[in-house]
Amino acid sequence: MNFYKPMLAKPISKPFSGKDRIFETKWDGFRAIAYVRDSFSIQSRNGNELKYAFPEIEELRQLAKDVVVDGEIVIMKNGKVDFHALQERGHLISGKDIERLRRQSPATFVVFDILEKDGKPLVDLPLMDRKTFLKQSVKEGSYVIINDYIEEKGEQFYQAILEHNLEGMVAKRKDSRYEQGLRTGSWLKIKNLKTCDCVIFGYSKGEGARESTFGALIVGLFDMEGTPIYIAHVGTGFTDKLLRDLYNQFQAIKKDGCPFPNRKHG
Repeated sequence: MNFYKPMLAKPISKPFSGKDRIFETKWDGFRAIAYVRDSFSIQSRNGNELKYAFPEIEELRQLAKDVVVDGEIVIMKNGKVDFHALQERGHLISGKDIERLRRQSPATFVVFDILEKDGKPLVDLPLMDRKTFLKQSVKEGSYVIINDYIEEKGEQFYQAILEHNLEGMVAKRKDSRYEQGLRTGSWLKIKNLKTCDCVIFGYSKGEGARESTFGALIVGLFDMEGTPIYIAHVGTGFTDKLLRDLYNQFQAIKKDGCPFPNRKHG
């Protein structure tokens, strides 16, 4: 039984067009490989089992038979990707909490590649052949969709990415094999980067694996009158040590109440 490592995309700074490429949306979610065999499993990039945190994605068993597919788990709210909601769900371990948030913030599995069909690996086939197999092998459902793409017009597609405030795009060579665990340049990613130096005003309650520290930092800025303005929750990029160190520092300066006058909670 084969288990696969996700192929990686090499970052570049500028969008481009090319006849030898297709261009797809880069989603702000959890990368995952789903195994629909006699049993079902959906594993993170690090090999962690995600099916318990996102039980709705097991719908894939009704939409495909004997396949292994690659994709991204996302949560959409009001037409936009909500990574904070996704991260909150990913940290849960209580069945009751998982079910509650599954109803409040259902996840979607965006499938963009197929690695195996009927026990036969497809990783050595060109990308466009795999795309054909994917369309033939997987149906869309309530929680599973197939990622769309365009050919050649990368710069035009990137403008649409910016207009819809999505995370970025991925440019993939049409003839590329699925190179497991490698970042060769056959896939290139261009992010819609936005940077800002913010002030840490607080943190959200940690759940699951982060129950003893915090879930995300709550960051913001001051307006011209010195009033705090909420910007975002930031929950990625922390090692376990950094989580503990920051949490311990926060305890010495912790205060009750919300710093943002027009926001009921963080």
